[in-house]
Amino acid sequence: MAGNYISKTAFLKFEQCRKAFFFYKNHYYLRDKPSVDKQLTFKRGHDIGALAQQLFPGGINVVETDSNKGRAIEYTKELIEKRTPVIYEATLVYSGVMVMVDILVLTDEGYFAYEVKSSVKISEIYIKDACLQYYVVKNTLPDLKDFFIVTINDAYVFDGILDIKNLFKRRSIIKDALRNYGYIQTRLTEANEVIEQNVIPNVDIGKHCFSPYECDFFGTCWKGVSSEESVFTLGKVNKDHVFNWYNSGIKNISDIPVTNDLSKSLKIQIESTKSKQAYFDKPGIKKILSKIKKPVAAMDMEIWGQPVPEIIGTKPFQKVPFLYTLVSEEGEHAFFFDHEPDDRRSFAESLIEQTKNFESLLVYDKSLENMVIKELAELYSDLHADLKTVASKMIDISDIIHEQLFFHYQFKGNYSLKAVSLAILNDDPFKDEQITSGLEAMNAFVTFRLLDNIIEKQQMKDDLIDYCLADSRATFLITEKFKELTN
Repeated sequence: MAGNYISKTAFLKFEQCRKAFFFYKNHYYLRDKPSVDKQLTFKRGHDIGALAQQLFPGGINVVETDSNKGRAIEYTKELIEKRTPVIYEATLVYSGVMVMVDILVLTDEGYFAYEVKSSVKISEIYIKDACLQYYVVKNTLPDLKDFFIVTINDAYVFDGILDIKNLFKRRSIIKDALRNYGYIQTRLTEANEVIEQNVIPNVDIGKHCFSPYECDFFGTCWKGVSSEESVFTLGKVNKDHVFNWYNSGIKNISDIPVTNDLSKSLKIQIESTKSKQAYFDKPGIKKILSKIKKPVAAMDMEIWGQPVPEIIGTKPFQKVPFLYTLVSEEGEHAFFFDHEPDDRRSFAESLIEQTKNFESLLVYDKSLENMVIKELAELYSDLHADLKTVASKMIDISDIIHEQLFFHYQFKGNYSLKAVSLAILNDDPFKDEQITSGLEAMNAFVTFRLLDNIIEKQQMKDDLIDYCLADSRATFLITEKFKELTN
């Protein structure tokens, strides 16, 4: 942060919550440590921003030259005075507001500004972001002709040679910027008032803590709120209801009056929390388990979906499977594909071959597996029937959880495989894993493909296999536990 300037990030904090804005400006140290997934998302945005510079090659990167914001502002002024054709990360200030424009291009017509996003859709928050930048740039450079948001073109198909121009698409937001010009001015005045008052704004917790993103100061404001039995640990309930309870003095689940208008799901959660006993619908669980035929294996897959496709015939963010694991009474097996070059057919053939002797395949939330198999079947018509057979064998064990045939008070609103396993098995099957999420696995696979060191490459591969096996193993074990409960 540079001095007392209101940065783009600070402004968006203000849009979400005045208190978050105040903390960001005055008590930055209170900010929650970003999760690994969030760090990976930031990195992806940075990488895409750097790649988009190739749309206008030969520019000067202000921040790369000098990361000090104060000097970056002065350097940007110098470059503008010299009429530099292309500037990356142009750092501009107007009326106490500082923005960094991803790409600033000077033509015979005037200036054109570009804000790069590593997504395919333009959200409301992206529009606000760009409108603030327009406000600053237009007042700094009156001959600004247009302002664009640059996003990934999800219709682009990689043919073996990366086409930067077709990888990206751009949309002018100048109409939005002009329409919101007065709004931006008003909000900046209000933000400056918060700074001048130098008093922590009196803002209670609310839905704004989660929208458009979970607040960076969540840990500070929610300290002491989310107790073991907090109403905020309830699952499958509208946040409006939860905040209505909280604001009326009902802080804990046990305080919620059990009335007829409560859903069955809520009644189950309240009773389980009060009694500290798991709830299970024995006939309902048995009905799902009765679909399982032996021999049976638990299965999990890992996918790779990059904003910049690397396999011929694929699109940005297209999900490419690179690993699946099977866990059965006979043992554990992993099947890894490095896609050097394209192993999708080998993946499909292996999946068909390795699952043909199993009558049932246990999965936890089969949406990903269904999507992978569907896309492979569309890609390889000669394998369509066999892949359809694989899909027909899948039994989604998460149905038991999502249909609330089983509920454990330790779920605390989290129905992920990791949370469910921890509560049901009283053990964490993932505690020894180096990789802890699907996004981490995806990033690890990207790293694996870039590594030259054979030892490091093998270690990364082993970590990926261990993570995928942990998912299959947990699915197999919780299924066995459900069998015990219903016998």
